[in-house]
Amino acid sequence: MQTNITLPRNERSVKDEQTLKNQTGQLLFIGLPGTRLDRRARELLYEVQPGGVILFGRNIESPAQVANLTTQIRDALDHRVIIGIDQEGGLVDRFRAICEPMPSAKAVRNAASSALAEKFGELSARTLRLLGLNMNFAPVLDLGGDNEENGLRARTFGTQPSVVSRLAGAYLDGLQRARVVGCGKHFPGLGGSQVDSHRRLPVVTHSWQLIFERDLVPFMDLMFHRPGERLHSIMISHAAFPEVSEFLQEWFRRTQELPALDSLHQLPATVSNNVVMRLLRQALRFQGLIITDDMEMGAVVQTLSVAEASLRAIEAGSDMILICEQEANFVAARDLIVEAVREGRVSPVALDKASERIDRVLKLAGEAEPFDADEFDNVCREIAKLKDELKSAEDTGEYTPPYGTGEGDERRSSNF
Repeated sequence: MQTNITLPRNERSVKDEQTLKNQTGQLLFIGLPGTRLDRRARELLYEVQPGGVILFGRNIESPAQVANLTTQIRDALDHRVIIGIDQEGGLVDRFRAICEPMPSAKAVRNAASSALAEKFGELSARTLRLLGLNMNFAPVLDLGGDNEENGLRARTFGTQPSVVSRLAGAYLDGLQRARVVGCGKHFPGLGGSQVDSHRRLPVVTHSWQLIFERDLVPFMDLMFHRPGERLHSIMISHAAFPEVSEFLQEWFRRTQELPALDSLHQLPATVSNNVVMRLLRQALRFQGLIITDDMEMGAVVQTLSVAEASLRAIEAGSDMILICEQEANFVAARDLIVEAVREGRVSPVALDKASERIDRVLKLAGEAEPFDADEFDNVCREIAKLKDELKSAEDTGEYTPPYGTGEGDERRSSNF
């Protein structure tokens, strides 16, 4: 005869509380302090139970060391984890001290070669896979311009939406074919920003028509307009888009009552229900993983605490919160979201959906593989060859035709 054992109420509540804390912890994408996973770092991972870990230059000493660190991170957690990095190449190259420096997006746009852009994505993925990572916070889908103050500079693939779609799309193909998931950034586009969001909040004053016709095009192209180029993850920018928010506010007011607009010029897209939920989720019907930019950046902390901004980002519709440095912020953000779930501000259904999207990305990413020093050296040589090929294409003006689909049709940018 089977006997059902019922836990006392206090033991059930402790168990439920820990389950909630663990599930909420998986919404966090956190940074670590050093090149080794010492006891303090292991305790931190055990306490927070993050769904993602991001590496920076401070975590990188040698190829074998990085591979060992990522193995330690996976071993320290009882669930699969996304291990990511900003490995764009050019100005943003975390591996330059241990690997042949990677080319910039500007070098790809100057060469204008889809084939070389795809090769760049493939080599980037091979590098990350050998070191134990499974997500790259790339490609940059912002449109470039003459502004040198907004932090983009050589990081963009072009000034025209169709060019960015073509070259960034080819890069994404190569990256994801080699089983590293890309994350397109910085939605809905920082091309119109005048200041660097690392320092303070940019306010993009472009009309909503201009943003829909230009800035959003690369995101929409790579989300659902091109077979085989699905964008599975998007990073939300720390910029205010008052014209877009006003347009969406009016649009959705037809079908539901909405609160009055509140300080749009001081509201980063990261914590804006208008940008994340109404534009990206409802209007564009994006069902992939949404990750915030780093919540410790100046654009956020000049007006909100990291914990409050993190909660507001979850309420706005993001799935994962990127917090790159301060341990106290990891725990404070987790605890505030747990409290919001208890109070009904955040639905448990939202946590479940975020968990499902994280799992989907992990299934797309390749399993970890053993570090191979010879193969790593070979990839470094291939990167050097790629840079020579990009330079040659730029000098001669020769480039491949517009990138074709599997059916042989030319890929076209959206005319949304």
